[in-house]
Amino acid sequence: MKNILIYGASGHAKMIVDVIKKNNSHNIMGFIDTYKPLGYQLSNYKVIGHREHLKQLSIDLNIEGIIIAIGDNFTRQKVSDNIRRILPNIQFETVVHPTATLAGDIIIEEGSVIMAKAVINAGAKVGKFCIINTASTLGHDSVMADYSSLASGVTIAGTVKIGFCSAICLRSIIIQNVEIGNNTVIGAGSLVLQSIGDLKLAYGNPVKIIKDRKVDSKYLS
Repeated sequence: MKNILIYGASGHAKMIVDVIKKNNSHNIMGFIDTYKPLGYQLSNYKVIGHREHLKQLSIDLNIEGIIIAIGDNFTRQKVSDNIRRILPNIQFETVVHPTATLAGDIIIEEGSVIMAKAVINAGAKVGKFCIINTASTLGHDSVMADYSSLASGVTIAGTVKIGFCSAICLRSIIIQNVEIGNNTVIGAGSLVLQSIGDLKLAYGNPVKIIKDRKVDSKYLS
């Protein structure tokens, strides 16, 4: 098994550890987290370094891969860029829960995480560093651009496009042929019947655009 590090030591990291243990797929050497003290313990693994320790730890521990365990899309993008600068040849691992249902012709790119009971239907594509959370469905021929995410219980119909770094929050529903722009957030419980542009915060049943947002605006509490 590959020796890996998990970057980020919070709730999302606990879920990723659980998937790895169920798959028996990687040898977790510990967490990297700049905001947690060294020795901080989560799911029986410790924070063994901060970002500045990453290069030396990768040598000392023969690290072959990294999984980024950060739920916020913009932050996950920044972290992946920083890791690439420090370790340009590192492999970002893709993790899929064993209870997920995957069609045979889908594409899942590097660094993405697929959680328990997620469904990815025929012809769908999941970009780099995406998250499909618990019991979410990505419809046939739908596309998630890099760093986008589906929270738990989201339903995406067929031929939907989710833009770069966009987040679809808890139990939202998007009907077929809709496009969600880049860096847009669809709030929890929304019913999306129309396309939404870039850099928007939208929510409601049916969905309404509430305001413009910035690429680094926080949406996870």
